[in-house]
Amino acid sequence: MTEDDHGRVCVLGGGRFGTALALRLMDHGVSTRVATRRADGEAPGRSGPLLERGAVRPTLEALDGADIVVLALPFPAAVNLAEKFPGFAEGRIVVDATNPLTEEGDGIVLPPDTSGAVEIARRIPYARLVKAFSNCTTDDLAPGATGAVDLVAGDDEQAKRTVLGLSRHIGLAALDAGVLAHCGVLEGMALLREEIRRRNPEPAASRRLTDALSSSGTGVAFPW
Repeated sequence: MTEDDHGRVCVLGGGRFGTALALRLMDHGVSTRVATRRADGEAPGRSGPLLERGAVRPTLEALDGADIVVLALPFPAAVNLAEKFPGFAEGRIVVDATNPLTEEGDGIVLPPDTSGAVEIARRIPYARLVKAFSNCTTDDLAPGATGAVDLVAGDDEQAKRTVLGLSRHIGLAALDAGVLAHCGVLEGMALLREEIRRRNPEPAASRRLTDALSSSGTGVAFPW
């Protein structure tokens, strides 16, 4: 599999973000399945569109044949999965789309000398782990949304190129953000985004902020 061959994707997590990402992937022709702990895949208000498109599967079935597995789970659930069921990652690219934020979104649950991506990678050392989609929001992934920047980091250069290609294929402005050691900064940016949103709830203020943080000369707005 190369950066031009997106393979089959399994999204672990059928919440709002996982649903938005899966629908975005499918809308761009990527073979996608969503893993859920419930056999019927029900998640009121969330998985309906996925059920209609036949994308929801029990976890083992969704993982079967997947080339890329996206962790679209709360950070504690992703760590628990990596600790207790590390075999899910064997032979696959694993994309960490989590952020280790508190439930209130007002802090990071890890010490400053590590990151969520590094902690997950330590538990599945044989996996080709790439950090991606973690600085995107459900709005960034909505149908027709354009301009969102996806910062992608990883130590395996081939795996990272594949994920960069996948991200660009679904219409995101994917940028190479270096190695996993940089992920603490990326996760801090997610915290900053939540803090700015909390302190600037007015739509007009948010619009001005987005304009101020736009990438100069590219026409691409950063998604916070």
